Amino acid sequence: MAKNNLNIQPENRLIVSHVEDIIKQTLKKHILMFSDFFTPSQAEDVIKTAEFQRDVNFAVFGGNDECERRIIGFCPDYAEITNQDFPINAVKISYNKKFSTEMSHRDYLGSILGLGIDRSKVGDILVFDGSAICYVKREIAEYISANLNKVGHNNVRTDILALDEVVLPELKTEEKSFTVSSLRIDAVAGGAFNMARGKIQSLIEGEKVFLNFVTQMSPSKNISENDMISVRGFGRVKVLSVNGRTKKDRISITVLKYI
Repeated sequence: MAKNNLNIQPENRLIVSHVEDIIKQTLKKHILMFSDFFTPSQAEDVIKTAEFQRDVNFAVFGGNDECERRIIGFCPDYAEITNQDFPINAVKISYNKKFSTEMSHRDYLGSILGLGIDRSKVGDILVFDGSAICYVKREIAEYISANLNKVGHNNVRTDILALDEVVLPELKTEEKSFTVSSLRIDAVAGGAFNMARGKIQSLIEGEKVFLNFVTQMSPSKNISENDMISVRGFGRVKVLSVNGRTKKDRISITVLKYI
């Protein structure tokens, strides 16, 4: 199928062509092969393309199940890819809060890219009190660890972790149940964030609503269990369950809201 029939974004066409080359090599050599980290928009277009390729399986992972920047792995259709196969390490960056100023995502990312590392080799950076976890391609983990001594004006320590060694602080969440007239994203997001449907539709038009980390352009898109809905400036919820219809013929939904 031609790329233009898949509605590939113009800025992603070169990436998609590169991925098609990866798939060809996967099938020719009968091996697992992996991309670099993709943004949600890039991943969406690559997945569209991969779904129309014959004889190949693919999987998507970024270091944990909620990462926005993700790698896509490919293998022949007789094989499977697990999360453990992905060439990802976590680099933990720590500093002494007593003698340092607080640091942001921008500070960490800027210092890593300042080492000459391409953005596509770096995944999500999770910032915590006194430390950060940065998911990176395995090929650059040692380089970062050996060369990243400062973030901003602060001295830092780096440790390379396997993914199963990463211990993330427990996120503050709360469950919320409500009813909606339909499973449309504007209805569900409106209920989750206590917004009028018209307000959500305006945010969708402004490209500020994301479904599973991908910009959502249609207010009529239906959601499913385990979908992640993000609204820029308002937060993120995960759809835990669609509980069926009430006596008033509305749909009961339970979401997990990240505080």
